[in-house]
Amino acid sequence: MTELLYQTDSYLQSFTATVTGIDPESHAVILDCTAFYPSGGGQPSDQAA
Repeated sequence: MTELLYQTDSYLQSFTATVTGIDPESHAVILDCTAFYPSGGGQPSDQAA
C-alpha cells in the first residue's frame, strides 16, 4: 500500500520513494509513498508544469 505523505505534511517538497510496480497500459509507476495529491474531492490536484 502506498503511504500518502501529503496527509501528514501538505508542504512537503521532496521525498524518497521506491518503485514497487509498473503499469504499462497507463504508463504509470507504483511507488511505496507519494506526496502527489490526486484529483477529486473538490480540491485541485497536482499538475505537471
